Amino acid sequence: MAKYTKEPPDCRSEILFVGTTGLRPLANSPDVPVEMYIDILAPESYMSVYFEQVSLYIEVLTEGVKIAPHPTINPTGEWSIWDGGQWVVTSPMSRPPTDRLRLRHYDKRVTSGSTNGKTHWLGVTGLPSTGALEMRAHCDAINAVADTRSCRIHMDDFHVGQQLSGFLD
Repeated sequence: MAKYTKEPPDCRSEILFVGTTGLRPLANSPDVPVEMYIDILAPESYMSVYFEQVSLYIEVLTEGVKIAPHPTINPTGEWSIWDGGQWVVTSPMSRPPTDRLRLRHYDKRVTSGSTNGKTHWLGVTGLPSTGALEMRAHCDAINAVADTRSCRIHMDDFHVGQQLSGFLD
């Protein structure tokens, strides 16, 4: 059964959160058989706030599993992979599968309600049909007056067909 913990356990965030995250089968896509959806959320009091940059970071810990562009939903934003100690932006035509990904958006709001954030749709490759995904995710945002960061969320025992809902704080 899917579960998550914060790293460190006493982490607190008041502005930015990793939100609802799920895995489900992706029909008619043999190269990318699983899709992941993951939200970035903020409280309703931030509904009208635009951030200069909003980034989602995902690190897959399950060996052999990679995050890939979703085959039917074009991933928006800047797709960057971790390479040699730095983030490298890739072109929209060559977004390779990776185990460490940063998705960055510019001039974005991250919430349109208490549980409806900025949803990212991604493909997942290499996950056996009965296998479980282990990963870490966090997000950060830059505004003209302040920067903010969510807690790092460690998700484990995450199987296709499962979802972790709400503010994962």
